[in-house]
Amino acid sequence: MTENDEIRNQFLNSLKLGTGKTYLILKQNPSIDFSDLIVKGAVENFAYDAQAEGSRANYIFKLIQKSKQKEKITSTILTKLVSKKTDDYGLDQLCDLAVLFHKAGNLKAKDALYKRFEKNIIDGYEICGQSQMMEIDGLNGVLKYAEIIGEILSKDVDDYEQSWRIDSFQKDNKQIDVYKEIEKASKENIFIEVFYKSILEHKWKIPRRKKTKRFTYEIVKEKIDSEKFFFISSEKANELSVFDVEKLANEFLIEKNITQKEHYLSFFSKRKFPFDYKPILKIANSKSPKNSRLNEYAFECLQYFSAKEIRDIAIEKLKSEKNTTDYLNLLVGNYEIGDYKILNNIADKSDDYDYIHSIVFGFLDIYKANKTKECKEPLEKIYHKMNCGLHRDDILEILNENGVLSKEIVTEMEFDSNEKVRKMFRLPAIAKPRNVGGN
Repeated sequence: MTENDEIRNQFLNSLKLGTGKTYLILKQNPSIDFSDLIVKGAVENFAYDAQAEGSRANYIFKLIQKSKQKEKITSTILTKLVSKKTDDYGLDQLCDLAVLFHKAGNLKAKDALYKRFEKNIIDGYEICGQSQMMEIDGLNGVLKYAEIIGEILSKDVDDYEQSWRIDSFQKDNKQIDVYKEIEKASKENIFIEVFYKSILEHKWKIPRRKKTKRFTYEIVKEKIDSEKFFFISSEKANELSVFDVEKLANEFLIEKNITQKEHYLSFFSKRKFPFDYKPILKIANSKSPKNSRLNEYAFECLQYFSAKEIRDIAIEKLKSEKNTTDYLNLLVGNYEIGDYKILNNIADKSDDYDYIHSIVFGFLDIYKANKTKECKEPLEKIYHKMNCGLHRDDILEILNENGVLSKEIVTEMEFDSNEKVRKMFRLPAIAKPRNVGGN
């Protein structure tokens, strides 16, 4: 492998993660052509949870603007947009890029978005570009959106369109009476008429905030006694009085039904068991009945206790078990100096995104509860392997709070795909290296 190949691999890895290292590599290696990799990052949203994280279009656009092959990359991306059939998150990102290209003065971007939008009526093409059409071409975009979606609706009597996109456009464009304009156009275009009727019949309203009931013993007991899946948040579990929690604990100690025991343990995984941990430890050390999650819930309940025997189990499990996710929380209350080595080994087991995402929660809980400079190595390993921007800011906060946020990572933060990370970079609490950022 040549040096250039190695640099390109580093670029692609950072691109998939969404870290700002991509921009710095691009800046430091003007002679290397990264255009094919940038196009790859534009066509596919590499975020671990693209629905939650959203489009990375701004991140990709900044790379394109910095590249010497800007025109070539832009042209290729617009061609990909027109031809791409499926992958809604990738399509949404391509549509967002078309808007950014248009705002930057590219005269072909609007045409490409129109061509792809018209393909929404063709079988096999996922619908995309509704909001971007309106953003890129104002009222004309609204009417094109109405016409194409109206044609789709006309083919399926059970399909419908809600009004929220139009309402959002109206909110941002108060000088236009959008509904009046759509109504006017509907008199001359049957598809716009179908669209207009649909949004009137399916007006979107902001859901009223219901006043949530305070959780009581009776509510929790009803859920525990049911055969349905039981879940409660820590916030809700903490609404119960000490008396009620002890009442639930006493009932748990005499409960025989496996499903209901699981439900009790599910509750005590969110609120500390008020008595001695030994009965829960016994369940954790026992073989669970078939199709039961007693062990898993028991280990979650033990996270609130500090004891040598719990720590001993944690260390043994974390060193021997292939899947360590269920045991990481045992270290929250039982962490000792030097345990970072165990966590390093766990992080080193795999580069798989699913694996890294499964352990990040435990790592974060451990180091939120245990302030120590030892967090540096384990959390940096996660940072360099994780493609979830939503958890990256949590990692950086902990590193910064412990005074071990490296200059290298700070330099990357300015160009991260995650907006919270970029905002964090601008905070006075983040010490900036000299010559950081720039064009």
